[in-house]
Amino acid sequence: MSTHSLRELRMQLGAIVRGVATTGEEAIITDSGSEIAVIISMADYERLHEHADLVDALNLRRVRDEGFSTMSMSEMLDSLGVDPADLIAS
Repeated sequence: MSTHSLRELRMQLGAIVRGVATTGEEAIITDSGSEIAVIISMADYERLHEHADLVDALNLRRVRDEGFSTMSMSEMLDSLGVDPADLIAS
């Protein structure tokens, strides 16, 4: 893993991205010393999405197995503490 400031990223974007693509090691981007973003390889990106899809499918299966109840829109707004008049006004 490497760390680069926004200033360095602007000057060396091509080299940093090619390094990530070649090595598979992510690049952390900082702004004023705070980590704000990360550049990852396409393979890692696709793996993350595959895992997210799997988690979504497992959660859907759990909901189907456990059952669920439905509610009207007014019941939902009430349970969330939302005034329907405020919702219409916005």
